[in-house]
Amino acid sequence: MEASVYRLAEYKIIEGDAGGLSWEAHFGVGALREGKCFRKGMILFIGPAEGDRPGYLKRDFFDHLKQFPEWSKTRYYCRGLEVFHCKTGKRVTEVEMHLWGLEQKRLHERGGILSDRSGRPTSGISINGVPKDGAFRLQKYEIIKKRDDLVVWRTYSGPNFGRGGNCIILEDILFIGSWQNERSNVTKRQFLSDLQQLPGWEQTRYFCPRLSIHECNTGEQVHAARQEKKRRPTGRPASEGNAVASGHKSKTGLNSRKSDLWKDRAMFFTLRLKKRITALLHHLMRGE
Repeated sequence: MEASVYRLAEYKIIEGDAGGLSWEAHFGVGALREGKCFRKGMILFIGPAEGDRPGYLKRDFFDHLKQFPEWSKTRYYCRGLEVFHCKTGKRVTEVEMHLWGLEQKRLHERGGILSDRSGRPTSGISINGVPKDGAFRLQKYEIIKKRDDLVVWRTYSGPNFGRGGNCIILEDILFIGSWQNERSNVTKRQFLSDLQQLPGWEQTRYFCPRLSIHECNTGEQVHAARQEKKRRPTGRPASEGNAVASGHKSKTGLNSRKSDLWKDRAMFFTLRLKKRITALLHHLMRGE
């Protein structure tokens, strides 16, 4: 069987006949970068670049992508492979991630469902279906499950300050959302001492310290909480700093894309001009 090819945002996703996944994306001027992908339920994890090779100009690459169907085998994609075991703190290996895909394939063949939380992100957690509230310890984080179905995290940041934010849970992974500084009179020693008194977090098998999940069909970033507006400092517009994440294109992003386009065109015409000048000089030398 031949590989199946799909498009996802700026990526070309390639699925081998054995189920292996990889990606390609435009890079620089007329080059491609490529790497591996791993699937866990409804999330496609896009790994770091592992090499580059000659390819297309940027505009030609995106024209090339249009011929392929959209990727629809997961609802979300996540940039990066920063996933860790909650119990040990060790990074999940590529071998383990590959086993996620094999598990997905076996369950699909049997008509099973990989995860009871695969449909959408949630801040709710449970053990054997029974909600559990309270505070827990996860590495350097204090994870707090509140009664209003909100999961938040806290950690020590420095003298008179702590950091905190919101979390989401998806596919048995606790994703740590963006942070904000919070005033605190707790010393580092006191925070670590209190942290050690808490039970370990066992509501998910994995955690990810960086939330970079996007909807596959829209490209919009998935935010960590419904109450983000309440936590945002007053005086700063809600759209500031979040325009790209919410699907709105910023002027900076547009200018950057226009600049890349003009750079590609300039390089293309420069190469053509050099070839013509070389051919003309060669012709004149032969004429002499």
